[in-house]
Amino acid sequence: MKRLYTSTEGKLHRKIAMSPLAMNRLETLSDVQVEQFREEGFLAVENVLPMTAVEQLRSRFEPLFAGDFDTGVYPDEWYWREELSKPDVTRHMANAWKADLTIAALSLSQDLGKAACRLTGWPSAKLGQDTIWWKPPGGKPIAYHQDTSFMDFLDPQETITFWFALDDVTRQTGTLEYARGSHKWPCTPMPSSFHAAGDYRGQLRAAAHAANAPMPDIYYAEVPAGSVVIHAGETWHGSGPNGSTGQMRRSIGVHLVSGQARFSDRRGGYIYRRYQITGDAGLNESFFPMLWSAAGARTTWLDDYCTSGTR
Repeated sequence: MKRLYTSTEGKLHRKIAMSPLAMNRLETLSDVQVEQFREEGFLAVENVLPMTAVEQLRSRFEPLFAGDFDTGVYPDEWYWREELSKPDVTRHMANAWKADLTIAALSLSQDLGKAACRLTGWPSAKLGQDTIWWKPPGGKPIAYHQDTSFMDFLDPQETITFWFALDDVTRQTGTLEYARGSHKWPCTPMPSSFHAAGDYRGQLRAAAHAANAPMPDIYYAEVPAGSVVIHAGETWHGSGPNGSTGQMRRSIGVHLVSGQARFSDRRGGYIYRRYQITGDAGLNESFFPMLWSAAGARTTWLDDYCTSGTR
């Protein structure tokens, strides 16, 4: 690690630059864990990140949502503004790796790509996007959905998500919930609601009815800070409100896609399609870096970017 000074809107900011994080527990997934993922649609792996990394990641939430971007680049989505947004709204930010090098050290780790390929069978994996989630006490629920519903602009229409808990999470604090085995249902169109105002499981019940399936068992990801829950893009998931009186629920989701994915002829791609090169259906590595490949390929500038902020 080293000290890095960068400028954002004329102000100097000091932070600690990091190399991409190593996650040894993801490098050694067992056959039993792989089978569990494929059967249930998700896999919880506890204590993947050391507490030093957890604390560094948590420390970036307030500066980021205050608009303090140490690379000088804005994230692609920034949902919640201090003194403008309601305090009980669940806050999120997409592609914070472009704005913050501490977040980048997590999102650009090759261990995520290697684990994704082990679980899915892909020969290579690229970063699709990351998403920061901050659910304060009283924070509202997130409606059940399938991540692949938002990916119809890609071929293949596939994704895998690594959801990192940065606080000890429980059902009381609105942890992520998974509908066991629901990844075997058909993929549904993009849902009508996401930040649920009422019945956050309503779309799950509708999907179960459409699949002629009973309501599945619900798994609550009650895991300690530093743990990750990995889920298939087809797995139905959501989260209830944070019913605690004083406990934050901070997390980061990292969404990976196949290294062979290409833009489809279908419309859409709210964030992703911004970065399609005219006349080229490929996912350019300037925006969708290759994290790991069985052939040994990895986007060349990732390690330098995490430590210097330059490509």
